Amino acid sequence: MESITSADCDVCTALARQRDAARLTGRTATVQSRNTEIVNHRQFFLSPAEVAVGTVVYDRDSGMVGMVRGVGALLAHLERPTHLTWETPYTRLRPGTEWERKQLVALARLQRDRERGRS
Repeated sequence: MESITSADCDVCTALARQRDAARLTGRTATVQSRNTEIVNHRQFFLSPAEVAVGTVVYDRDSGMVGMVRGVGALLAHLERPTHLTWETPYTRLRPGTEWERKQLVALARLQRDRERGRS
């Protein structure tokens, strides 16, 4: 399995930037909070069994957020609310953040409006 460091994770990178900015302004509580978030952030899945159907994930290869529709031995089947589907190795996925979950909900709402002819 490939080795993934926190520098490879966009979420950990953003948290590290926030931590560094807080450190410069002397906000130690924020520094400690961001350090905790970085340490506890899941950057990847260890096995296909961890990738549950219905989970929001970020695909590092496509740079897109999607919802898991199925998982095989190595590939996860993903879908976006626009009905775009694709397959990617589960090792290239990470759990979606809260913001990314909200992004999918907003995209689903936009897609429903488009299909109803509102947009």
